[in-house]
Amino acid sequence: MYRKFLTTLLLVCGLWCTTEVLAQAPPPAAPAAAAKGGVPAGDLHIGWRQVGELFRGLEGIPMWALVVCAILVLTFAVDRLVVLQARRVAPPTFTKRFLQHLREEEMSGELARELLDVCRDHPSVIARLYAIVIENYGRTSFEIRTAVSDLAESELFHLRKHIRAIGGLAAVAPLLGLFGTVIGMIKAFQALSGQTGSGKTEALAGGIGLALIATASGLGVAIVASIVYYFMQGRADKRIHELELLTNQAISLVASDGPVIKEAPKRSRASSGEAAKSKS
Repeated sequence: MYRKFLTTLLLVCGLWCTTEVLAQAPPPAAPAAAAKGGVPAGDLHIGWRQVGELFRGLEGIPMWALVVCAILVLTFAVDRLVVLQARRVAPPTFTKRFLQHLREEEMSGELARELLDVCRDHPSVIARLYAIVIENYGRTSFEIRTAVSDLAESELFHLRKHIRAIGGLAAVAPLLGLFGTVIGMIKAFQALSGQTGSGKTEALAGGIGLALIATASGLGVAIVASIVYYFMQGRADKRIHELELLTNQAISLVASDGPVIKEAPKRSRASSGEAAKSKS
């Protein structure tokens, strides 16, 4: 967490230095006015220098907050993409082999120790749940589920970690953008009140257009954050559902009140045909 905070702080500092340089750069030479008494066209152009002004002063606080929100959304999204991978939660190859051992072999103390060693050496979430199941084999399914529930709650919390934060950022980003727009419009009206002569309408339009960039930025961050939130929520629910199904299968195979019939080795078609002939 400390590394993530330090990386975010460095990125924000770098962006702040960039906007300071852009804001202090000399403006380009303005062309002649389009009409007599009108505002030069260059004054209505919104470029990097004008956008850099949004990050300075009081109105810059919401914009910097939006930058932090965007960085956090990106960081949390990458983190959840890594954590919610199938090989980290419930690898299909591992679960298939594990359940096959439980179905085909009689549960004993020696087999339980072997399976425990395999589970403890495996880094997946389902392996940690299987270890609790094996440690409590021979008990009733209710007792095993009670023992697994404590660890399951911790694992589910870890899988859903940061997803709610992404949803919160999606809700806050439009408000920050609107806040920046309001501050920018207040500044535009204050600058217009001390201006004399023609061109007030054009200047006001340019100031409002520049202030609306904050709203557009907030909506952009919110849209991306919402997409990431629902995608990650769906992926987390899918992984949790898989964990529940796989854990219940293991519990039913080792519980004292579960099925006791083990799968017999599959016979070939030839042996089946011979058995049919002998019966006839």
